[in-house]
Amino acid sequence: MMRIRSIKPEFWRSKTIAGLAWDVRLVLKGLESYVDDNGVGKDDIALIAADVFPRDLSANPRETLARLSEAISTLAEAGLVIRYEADGDELIYIDRWEDIQRIDKPSKGRFRRPDGTLNYSETAARETLASPPETLAPVTGEQGNRGTEKRPPSTAAQSTEQDDPDFAKFWDVYPRKVGKGEARKAWAKLLKAGIDPADIIAGAERYRDDPLRKRQEIKYTKHPGPWLNAERWTDETSAAGSGELQGWWST
Repeated sequence: MMRIRSIKPEFWRSKTIAGLAWDVRLVLKGLESYVDDNGVGKDDIALIAADVFPRDLSANPRETLARLSEAISTLAEAGLVIRYEADGDELIYIDRWEDIQRIDKPSKGRFRRPDGTLNYSETAARETLASPPETLAPVTGEQGNRGTEKRPPSTAAQSTEQDDPDFAKFWDVYPRKVGKGEARKAWAKLLKAGIDPADIIAGAERYRDDPLRKRQEIKYTKHPGPWLNAERWTDETSAAGSGELQGWWST
């Protein structure tokens, strides 16, 4: 159920927000309506898309899921949302929730926040129960007011990577090193579905070597998590020397 939220004037003047693409800003506002009164929601791309972009999902599900996944990854890297696990659930939290949303009569929280608290007005008085899926980069200045402290990766996350040399090879090949935790989860789902790791790695190599991709700024290179979720390793690359955009660059 989507909820009515307010937007503070400071949002429009924020340097942190100004550093985001306009569509990413829209996704952030959508997430604020998606999460509960505690600032937390299920980190499930299908559920988020169904609530925030229902018509886009119906018209073009593949593109909608890919763009939404990439936007959320960008927000996580900026420290504006936190992706973590608590009590067996994969969750997403809007950072500094009480500062950006004033809720007079909040509903009872369903999921624990990253600091272990459960309700809107509750303060952290015990050890954090939630575990982030990956290290979050430290932020400074204005962004630091909304960001998070750097947390060490969990032992489980480290062992998962060490136990899967194919993922390590994929990560080494892929041309953009961001959103590793999300990429690892997407990778695990694909392997569970029976996808051959060699096919994914070969697709990543083609994408890395794509001449048209190389001509673009790095910010236009897909994040690995959304790239995996959208099955981009099956795309055809652009023809060398051609001025036309094909494959990854045609969408």
